[in-house]
Amino acid sequence: MEGTATSREALPIALDASGGDRAPEQPVEGGVRAVRELGIPVALVGRAAEVERLVRGLGGPFPGLTVIDAPEVVTMEDQAVAAVRRKSRASIPVALEAVKEGRAAAFVSAGNSGAVVAGALFGLGRLPGIDRPAIAIPFPKIAGGSVLLLDAGAVTDPRPQHLVQYARLASAYLRHVNGVPEPRIGLLSNGEEAIKGNALVRETHSLLAETPDINFVGNVEGNAIPSGAVDAVVCDGFTGNVVLKTAEGTAAVVQAALREALTARWYTRIPALLLRGTLRRAVRRLDYRAYGGAPLLGVRGIVIIAHGRSDSTAIMNAVAAAHRAATSGLVESLLGGMVDKEARRG
Repeated sequence: MEGTATSREALPIALDASGGDRAPEQPVEGGVRAVRELGIPVALVGRAAEVERLVRGLGGPFPGLTVIDAPEVVTMEDQAVAAVRRKSRASIPVALEAVKEGRAAAFVSAGNSGAVVAGALFGLGRLPGIDRPAIAIPFPKIAGGSVLLLDAGAVTDPRPQHLVQYARLASAYLRHVNGVPEPRIGLLSNGEEAIKGNALVRETHSLLAETPDINFVGNVEGNAIPSGAVDAVVCDGFTGNVVLKTAEGTAAVVQAALREALTARWYTRIPALLLRGTLRRAVRRLDYRAYGGAPLLGVRGIVIIAHGRSDSTAIMNAVAAAHRAATSGLVESLLGGMVDKEARRG
């Protein structure tokens, strides 16, 4: 979608009201909160009568909140490509059409991620030099900040050249959006040595090592991701999604263990009260709801994929992430970065 930052800011974020484990209640509430608390215009895309009833139950209608009717629903069990093609009036294709036609600045969905990826490819198209898009997750670092992890689930069985494309996307994203002049790119493997890994990893390593426009620093193991030794880690979507879900589970265990240890005895509750703000900030760094969602990089439009279990807070933060991406010109920055890389390669 083309346009100035000012015009994009006035456009609503198309929010999938039918997508996610807690739809439509939580997406609708998250959209309402984004409008009321953040001042971001939102277009709720879903079954209009149902959505409007929920909005009224929250005190609406509200200025800045609109509804786009999408009477069909893509479920989590639907086969991605078939669902997008067969259910043309579902919230995913309807919302993506609004983005393509310039009626919405971005699309946010907590629904079937495979269908979102397929719909974005069909509806928005690819950036130059990209065959497969990637979900890019900000993985927290020990010292603060984050490492970009991609792919986190868009393509579970990519080819080596696709991982090279992910590395180019990561480089362009970090350089043009985050201001990292020479992003360090690592390849996720079960060892640092070039001979480690499965066939996909070994062949990708060889290709990356021979690609001069990527600052490839070699293989990295999973436990090195939070260290900050690299700025981005590339992997296939199956592995990336397992890493993400394992990290979420580990964070939940740590939070529960801390809570139990600090409240087990009366004499531990006093320091717990004193440390409450610090602990809350630490927990927030590990909470997917604070990030809201992850951008789908490689398509010609802004698509934010939220966690399937997202509550209204996560949805509101996903809308905020989409708004920031739209007003900062994310697609234009990536497009410029990919074009620059193609020129350097030529």
